[in-house]
Amino acid sequence: MANMTDIMLDLETLGTDSNSVVISISAVEFNRKTGKIGREFEMGLDKFEQIEKGGVVDTATIEWWASQSEEAKEEINRLEKINVNEALRAYADWIRQSKAMTVWGNGATFDNVILENLFKRHGIAYPTKFWDNRCVRTLCDLLRIDPRKTKFIGVKHRGIDDCKHQITYCMKGFKHE
Repeated sequence: MANMTDIMLDLETLGTDSNSVVISISAVEFNRKTGKIGREFEMGLDKFEQIEKGGVVDTATIEWWASQSEEAKEEINRLEKINVNEALRAYADWIRQSKAMTVWGNGATFDNVILENLFKRHGIAYPTKFWDNRCVRTLCDLLRIDPRKTKFIGVKHRGIDDCKHQITYCMKGFKHE
């Protein structure tokens, strides 16, 4: 397998605040030069533990989830919701096993920031350095990539499928390197 150079991160959340409750963490390793996909990570998290530690639930996001497809709504409950500390440690271990430390999230203030804040609220060291964070939306804006022009394969808002979709359209930008 080709060396994995990057990781695509996708969170499903119950808000857009930097301290939002996280429903699931998904991540996929990939090679920025070839587009090859590597290992995958996917885990559901208990929302009540997060709320007890200051996690935010936003009514507008709950309403947004209610307006999504039935397949997308099923994503909220598809994954077993495990202890948050256990999930965060599993993600940190997965990251440490990877040679790819550059982590891409969809939005300069979304996935990466929300996940780092979740780690902080639960007193666990975040496994990625701030200089290894990248923004998919910024890449798309700078290189004029329209994600809507890339066919979506899978279920929208299933984290692994979202990660793979983001990798597919980001590859158009990486070819400019």
